[in-house]
Amino acid sequence: MKRAAVLLMLAACPGLAAAQAPTCVPQPQAAALVTFALPTLVTQVAKRCATDLAPNSYLLANSDALADRYRSAADAAWPEARRAIAGLFTRFLGQPMPEEMNGEMLRLLVEPTLGKLLAKQVNTADCVTIDAAVAAVAPLSGQALGRLTALLAAVADRKGTGIAGVLRVCKPEEHR
Repeated sequence: MKRAAVLLMLAACPGLAAAQAPTCVPQPQAAALVTFALPTLVTQVAKRCATDLAPNSYLLANSDALADRYRSAADAAWPEARRAIAGLFTRFLGQPMPEEMNGEMLRLLVEPTLGKLLAKQVNTADCVTIDAAVAAVAPLSGQALGRLTALLAAVADRKGTGIAGVLRVCKPEEHR
């Protein structure tokens, strides 16, 4: 089921991604994917960290309000996030994404899955640090947080394998 979700969401499974030459997703598209995922990501990370954080921690106390606040930015990011998904579909499967997957059906599949996939990458030993980071960036808009996250993902990807071995974000110097 997990592979099917990744296939539908990122249009690739880890085995297919490993077989492809490493290419990257432009930062604006990666930022749109993150921004689009923020509402679900915030709530899923809060759930993942619930047993590792104090009940009054920033993340647990504010995840629903943050998710609500990020929803309009997520809606605005959808067209660019959809283009990123279509590009990944083509890159990993060697064919354009079917037209019937380009609309609301894709969004309904991707919206809950992308945030959950990203939240699963969280090591629960890092929950206290994540809570502090969320508190520090909470004043940022959803769009600004998406851009910052995409930039940090590109910088932190020292092995060049990307997020979950599937999504590699271009460094600024790779796309000028």
